Amino acid sequence: MKKHLEKLSILSLSLMLVSTFSPSSALPQMIAFFKTQGIAASRVEFLFSLSSFAVLAMLLVTPWLSRFMSEKAMIITGLLLVAFGGSLPVLVQDYALVYLSRIILGLGLGFINARAISIISENYRGAERMQMLGVRGSVEILGNAVLTAIVGLVLGFGWSTAFAIYLFALPILIFYLLCSPASQVKEAPKVTQKSKVRFTKRELSIIIALALLAGFAININSANTLRIPILVISLGLGSASQASFILSIMMLMGIVAGLFFGGLLKRFGVYLIVLSLLFLACGLTLISLAQNLLVMSLGAMISGFLYSIIVTTTFSLASEVVEESKIASATTLILVFCLLGGASASYVLELFVTISPSYPAQLVYAMMCLLLAMVVFIGQALLTYRRRATGK
Repeated sequence: MKKHLEKLSILSLSLMLVSTFSPSSALPQMIAFFKTQGIAASRVEFLFSLSSFAVLAMLLVTPWLSRFMSEKAMIITGLLLVAFGGSLPVLVQDYALVYLSRIILGLGLGFINARAISIISENYRGAERMQMLGVRGSVEILGNAVLTAIVGLVLGFGWSTAFAIYLFALPILIFYLLCSPASQVKEAPKVTQKSKVRFTKRELSIIIALALLAGFAININSANTLRIPILVISLGLGSASQASFILSIMMLMGIVAGLFFGGLLKRFGVYLIVLSLLFLACGLTLISLAQNLLVMSLGAMISGFLYSIIVTTTFSLASEVVEESKIASATTLILVFCLLGGASASYVLELFVTISPSYPAQLVYAMMCLLLAMVVFIGQALLTYRRRATGK
């Protein structure tokens, strides 16, 4: 029983890791509220991307901080920052303070993000470790979906109540303090390693290409999270609560994607990326042309499933093209681009409005997916032809 509680306490840390966009269903109400203060809609959208920049900053400084802080101290600090910074808009609705609260939230999530995966690697081995890592990914998605659904339920009390979801960090903190394995503290110094990892030119070019692809997929998913609530309200398709439900379903499709990923990758190999981009374009097109909630939901589900497939494929392929000693560095590089993809979503949406105001953002993304699918297909075909010609 104690061992099961230890596992649950570790897994619970991932419940809020990707919650930066969870309150996005409140975006239409927030835009209307801050409009009275002269704040542009684009600046309100940016509040949700802002936390991703803070997470990225914390990810970069964590190796230095780990020299002075134990693992447990970092996790406790992170959860307290998430609870305080995340829920601050419940008390104050001034734009500057909400801006500050999103930075504090991102810093808190960055503290946890740095340890949520490594804590499993340090405490478990073999098949048990792989099982825990797989479950952790599902817990991350499930947590985001549940928090988004809760936001939809409380929006009737005002947009600021949506941010109360971050108070869930407090029971997670208590559970962690009561049940976490004691061995973590002893193993914390292991995170400081000075050995330098050097990629070959081929490895680096492939990893950067995969990182850009993952960042692109994350950017699309973040843009969907920001724009679907606005589309549902502005087109008169439904309420903010119904938009929140659509987002929850879209997020839960990530778990379904995880179940099918192994079989799909085995069947289609590298071309899984091409197929995923093509069908992702279809999902985005449905969202952009939706005239009712059913079509909007279908487009969101397709997009949520395929975005997850693309991101998972990039991490899987990265582990195959580099030596085992370089996998951690390759994964970190891809993770940085993923964070940048999420953080830049509001900027990209504003850019699309400036460049092509007559086309919905999701339709522009769909055309980009089709173009990228063509590039990947041609590139892989040429690479296959070259290998056959050279016999390598």
